[in-house]
Amino acid sequence: MKNYQKSILVLIMVSVLLCGCQADKNPDVSEYREHTAEELNNLAQIEIYSAKSHELIKVISDKEMLYRWNQCVGIGFDDSDLEGQQEELEKSIEGLEEQYDFISYKYPASQFRNQELEENIIITLYENTNIIKMTVSQESIKGAYIPQEFLEFYYSVPDEDMEFYRSFIEE
Repeated sequence: MKNYQKSILVLIMVSVLLCGCQADKNPDVSEYREHTAEELNNLAQIEIYSAKSHELIKVISDKEMLYRWNQCVGIGFDDSDLEGQQEELEKSIEGLEEQYDFISYKYPASQFRNQELEENIIITLYENTNIIKMTVSQESIKGAYIPQEFLEFYYSVPDEDMEFYRSFIEE
């Protein structure tokens, strides 16, 4: 029963995170207009940290870059055997150094609350591998407590996705 509940929870979490993600087929369209909060899914900024020193490398709040992030993050994730792959992927990164942490922040959903940004997800890149760890912030789950073990997911991503993440560091 526990595996069934975990599978359902994983599918719900991935669905929530990836809801509405579609790669922009015509990148020229987004170049000439301001993106709405809906298009950005309330994404406000991304902070990039060195995982080794925990030093802030960059803060991204440019709407075009946030739009690109929203459109591409999660597209390549295959959740068909997500639960079965977790242990194997986690073991694959044992001993590898964490390289960067990408922390995304969203505006709060309520208009009446403090406008302090809410942490949404953390994506951790590791050296010499295409395996990433995605951690969903407890802050982004409203009305329920979910143990941390159910909020961490490991993915093996294609080279293009790794290049995408690294492009944010270089831009």
